[in-house]
Amino acid sequence: MRQFFFVLVIISIETFAYSAKEGNVTAAVGPYIYKTRYENSAPGGNSPYLGGESLIVNGDINTNGALEIGIFHFRKIFFREQGASLISEQTELMHITMGYRRYLNSVFSTSLSFYSSYSMGDPVIVHNDFTPASQIDTSARDITEYGLDLALQAELYSRDRYSVVLDGRYSVSLTSKPNERSDHYGAILALRYLAQEKEAPKP
Repeated sequence: MRQFFFVLVIISIETFAYSAKEGNVTAAVGPYIYKTRYENSAPGGNSPYLGGESLIVNGDINTNGALEIGIFHFRKIFFREQGASLISEQTELMHITMGYRRYLNSVFSTSLSFYSSYSMGDPVIVHNDFTPASQIDTSARDITEYGLDLALQAELYSRDRYSVVLDGRYSVSLTSKPNERSDHYGAILALRYLAQEKEAPKP
């Protein structure tokens, strides 16, 4: 596995072609593999890797940074404990981020964004140890959730206006209920397209 990532970094260094420039607009689309950050050996404590879709749009404001908007669609599992009891619920979310991306060098960049997640449809109970008299709920039943997204991105390959990027992302929930685990993390392998390029000044 280490050798694999080493080869990816070497390839990205040799083939990187994109240079941030004021006025450039890029759009990246790809599958999002993610999981809720929760590990428990008790029954119902499994947090599996799941799949979703992502779209990330960047508008460069200079050679060092860009404004970023992300749209993610996935089904997220929320875990909440009380004593020795556990409930986990899953719901479909539209996860929208707005923030700033900083280009660290010719290969890597990082971003910090504020997110809002909107529930779509009814939540599904995955596991429940509670009786009806002691029932509690999770944030899967809330209409909107808020938090922060932190991401690190590497460009793996570039040719003309297209490139392949790997984006690792961690989401911190700011509206979790007491004793709830709702942070999630994952990775995106995306195809990025240079949709708009600032024209060179005429001589």
